[in-house]
Amino acid sequence: MVTQRTADDLGPRIDDLRSRAGVSAQKLAAEANIPYATLLRRLAGDGRLTVAELRRVSSVLGVSASTWFEDAA
Repeated sequence: MVTQRTADDLGPRIDDLRSRAGVSAQKLAAEANIPYATLLRRLAGDGRLTVAELRRVSSVLGVSASTWFEDAA
């Protein structure tokens, strides 16, 4: 079964990978140059990250930006 990815599930996916990578939300926010409170809201699904923010988050976590749109295994 193929799971379609949407912008709505992006925050929780990022938060999951962030947690598995052992990166605190505060460190991710600082290194991605996103205000901490804004990042927390985005991870909780309130609003959406911009493409530029998503690229910076991906860089900090060491993954390709396309990772967020791949089907779940």
